Amino acid sequence: MLNGVSRLTIAAFVAVAASCGGSRDPDVWGGAPAPSRVERQPNVITAEELQDPSIYSRDAYTAIRHLRPNFFTYHGPASFQTATGVIHLSVDYGPLQDLSQLTKMTTMGILEVRYLNAEQAQARFGLNANSGPVIVLLYSKGAN
Repeated sequence: MLNGVSRLTIAAFVAVAASCGGSRDPDVWGGAPAPSRVERQPNVITAEELQDPSIYSRDAYTAIRHLRPNFFTYHGPASFQTATGVIHLSVDYGPLQDLSQLTKMTTMGILEVRYLNAEQAQARFGLNANSGPVIVLLYSKGAN
């Protein structure tokens, strides 16, 4: 009889444990579809992300650093010149500016922030990119 009770106890334990397990499907939220989420792209920050109350009141530099710290990753110069490999800023794909200008800008009105790696920046801005990445702030829809 002890053997029968042990089997019954183990069977009940396994049944309870199996029923308590939650769904591992990220698209299922309490048996219903999950609320829509903004899909994050690694090299793009959308206006929706910038509208977050914890981000909206910050300067552009702090907001971007909070949302995509990898935008500011520096891998060192690609040559012995000190100015190569430096991250630059462009507004609506205009002339390149010093990255420190971001601290003087707010997030209000920004439609999108894009990160161009060194190769993309070189293709877009030519030698002015100086082998460095560029962070592009887009304020108007026509700037591409």
